Amino acid sequence: MVSREIEAFMPECPRMPPPMSLEDVLARQQQTLTGPQRWPGLSSVELEDVDCEGVAAVWYRPKQIEGKGVVLYCHGGGYMWSSARRHEGIISRVADACRLPVLALDYKLAPTSPFPGPVEEGIRLYSWLRGQGYDARQVAFVGDSAGGGLVLALGHGLIDAGEPLPACVASSSAWTDLALTGESIDAVVHDPCVSREGLETCRKHYLQGHDPQDKLASPLYGDFSGFPPLLLQVGSREQLLSDSTRVAAKADAAGVEVTLDIFDRCPHLWNWWVPESPEARRSMLDIAEFVRRHIND
Repeated sequence: MVSREIEAFMPECPRMPPPMSLEDVLARQQQTLTGPQRWPGLSSVELEDVDCEGVAAVWYRPKQIEGKGVVLYCHGGGYMWSSARRHEGIISRVADACRLPVLALDYKLAPTSPFPGPVEEGIRLYSWLRGQGYDARQVAFVGDSAGGGLVLALGHGLIDAGEPLPACVASSSAWTDLALTGESIDAVVHDPCVSREGLETCRKHYLQGHDPQDKLASPLYGDFSGFPPLLLQVGSREQLLSDSTRVAAKADAAGVEVTLDIFDRCPHLWNWWVPESPEARRSMLDIAEFVRRHIND
């Protein structure tokens, strides 16, 4: 059974924007980046903007830090919306639950910065972290929605580059298949947030004609052999449900340690929209337990 908090929120859940012109996209981006913060973060977590050798990011530092690990976080928004600060509601709670500093990638948005821009920025940010003295085994990747797909894509990119992988990767509501072939996209009809039309718009502006089955755009199509342990959280009411279940199946077949956790009757990014719900609290605790179990202090 889903909680009363989730059910009460469903009619108010944000919707993906409809298809719009380039001018309207850019205007909406500015509006969403500068308007009131609808889902504020925890006041106990300090935020600091940082330039990591040309890559923009935001440090999230909780009051209580235990150990020497760090989380590299990639926010969602279809590669077109939001920012490392606008996702404060979820990122601050990840930092607080993990009791670790979180460095959130503030990647440039499409259509101004299309694929593979965010992937390249993410790999550079990971390299910067390691240059600050963090061993790969002390780093966890965490992301939501498009950012959940991005942290998996970073894994493929690091393997191709012969670089060491992080200790583990966790995602919530990950968008892993920009070809939009998942059964749930059309089968799930109660997702109040995500729509095929909205996903197609984001794909158009992000890929700009690039192959949607490129593993760095759609990590589902990559080989997961050699990946670190994965935690995939997803709601059963999500049109992107198949994006997580298929990654879990492929990674498991490749010998990866995989935990797939489907939250009954939860919508896309329930753990951001309804942070005080039992489902959101469990999501944060599970991410924290997973991260702390795998990072090596």
